[in-house]
Amino acid sequence: MGSGHVFLKETEASVSVRFLLTVFALLGGTAAGMVAVLGLMGAGLLRNGPAWLVALAAFALVSLPARALSQPVRKDVPRTTLSSSTALLLWSLGVLIAFPLYFPGEREQSLSLGFAAVEPWSQGHLKVEWAKSIDEWLPAVEGTREVPAEAARETLPKPPPVEVKKRDVKPRAVAPPIEQPQTDHVVLPTEGRRGSLRIPVTVEGPRKELEVNMIFDTGATLTTLNRATLRKIGVRVPDDAPRMQVHTAAGPQETVAVLVDRMWVGGLEVKGVSVSVCDACANDGAVGLLGLNVSERFLVTVDGAREELTLAPRKGASNRGSDVLPWVDLDAEATRWPDGRTEVMLEAENKSTRWIERLTVAIQCDQTRYADLRDIGPGQIGQVQVSVSAGTNCESFQVSIDSAEW
Repeated sequence: MGSGHVFLKETEASVSVRFLLTVFALLGGTAAGMVAVLGLMGAGLLRNGPAWLVALAAFALVSLPARALSQPVRKDVPRTTLSSSTALLLWSLGVLIAFPLYFPGEREQSLSLGFAAVEPWSQGHLKVEWAKSIDEWLPAVEGTREVPAEAARETLPKPPPVEVKKRDVKPRAVAPPIEQPQTDHVVLPTEGRRGSLRIPVTVEGPRKELEVNMIFDTGATLTTLNRATLRKIGVRVPDDAPRMQVHTAAGPQETVAVLVDRMWVGGLEVKGVSVSVCDACANDGAVGLLGLNVSERFLVTVDGAREELTLAPRKGASNRGSDVLPWVDLDAEATRWPDGRTEVMLEAENKSTRWIERLTVAIQCDQTRYADLRDIGPGQIGQVQVSVSAGTNCESFQVSIDSAEW
């Protein structure tokens, strides 16, 4: 009787230990598996893969091998929660540790993109900021060869807190200028090296506004943002987004374009900003480049000694041609009449989600004529017929956007 009682206590103890191990393995395996899936998702999004496809592939790459590893050797032995969870934990950790071996220098960036993709649906339970901590905590298996230049990427650190308030930027206290400045201007603090000035900007999308730091880059034709920022504000990058090449201070970049509802530079608003998606353009604590399509709307003064940048809105009509250009398909057909006249039928398709108030098109024959198209709605095609005077040679001609306004 005594020995039987001792055997019963040992059995209860072993059951308790097994239960605790199962709970630990289940929680650890679920957490590690989720992080591994998000990291693989981010790697796919970094390569412009469709979101649904990279999510499905990431889930399969984590769950299927883990399930195979948990398969018992003997068929008469059932698979247990402990074995399944342990296999998922070990496999997921292996994927994350070996990640830098296959994607050098991209683990933190991929984790950031993955967390940003699911953050809006997690009700704040998953935060992009965790990506950097996870990357620093996990060990990494790296190759001994030098990382190829085409694979080298800068990580995306979280931008430092922006000290200015949204839409309510007050100039810093400085010595009074020699001349009285105009009242409709804003003075922004700058940070960074000369030629790489970071300024605070507010970007607004369908989901929310976000205060970020951007690099003021007069060499960039179009403003750029990284995918993590676009996902936070609710801007989706569709598969059929316009492809284009933009020029930056670092050279030409092949990107796709999206539309951002509004940007606030200081308290100054710019609506309908075309943005090129560029993860490689995010560096020095900034999420992208503030390009000419935004900065050319202002008169800009850079005071290097005081580390300030002054912006004043330009007076008169503005040209939003850089913002409208990616979203317009132009077509033209010319007809020559016996009396020597040439008529050019212009068609402009608006592929954006905003109304184009005015679109001025240049028709270049041996002389240049201009035609205005008005009020082209989203998805609509605007038409205008232009008569070119007799004697004008239009045997070969070109059409291009001269200026535009949302």
